[in-house]
Amino acid sequence: MRSFRVLSHLLTYPQADWVGHMDELKEAITDEGLVKGKTLKNLLAFMDELATTDLMEAQESYVELFDRGRAHCLHLFEHVHGESRFRGQAMIELADKYQEKGLQIGTGELPDYLPLFLEFISICEPEEGLETLGQAAPVIATIGEKLKRGKSGYASVMTAIVALSGVKLSKAELEKAADAALPDIQTLDELDEQWKEPEAFTGAPDCGTCETGETPTLGAL
Repeated sequence: MRSFRVLSHLLTYPQADWVGHMDELKEAITDEGLVKGKTLKNLLAFMDELATTDLMEAQESYVELFDRGRAHCLHLFEHVHGESRFRGQAMIELADKYQEKGLQIGTGELPDYLPLFLEFISICEPEEGLETLGQAAPVIATIGEKLKRGKSGYASVMTAIVALSGVKLSKAELEKAADAALPDIQTLDELDEQWKEPEAFTGAPDCGTCETGETPTLGAL
């Protein structure tokens, strides 16, 4: 499923080696025909915008959106488990799924990084891949809603991913999830506070899934 590879590229740090081939990326996602209608139209418009934006400006915008704070973080388990101890186990289980498909994770990469996750979906059998994607769709949709509120074109990428998953989310549910999601960064002090390391051995982690005593898997997304 080539469309997922295109979407994966669009969510990585803008680099000349792929931004300069935007026409080929547009052709690939259009020809496969999985993304359709208004969703495709908005996505192609964003791809045109990204291709014509000064590269340094595009890179600065990317860092501002995805690297400075947790609101739009592209590491999926950050939104599910936060600093909970369950996040590590979920990472291991997801990495095992990648290994089963022969997908190698580079040094320093985390398995819950959305572009890497989309690469994994692209090499799965369609039914298996879409089922796995569907488990993550609510988290992806919530990130997309927050991007939409910020009038970011990257929202169109998230919309396309969710549309491909086939998962239907009500507007009310999505808005409620976005309201309760990780906050946006306004100041450098807030940035420091969000990324402050938790103190060790201070009791049970504050995690909605911890009460069950069960170890969450990808399905917990």
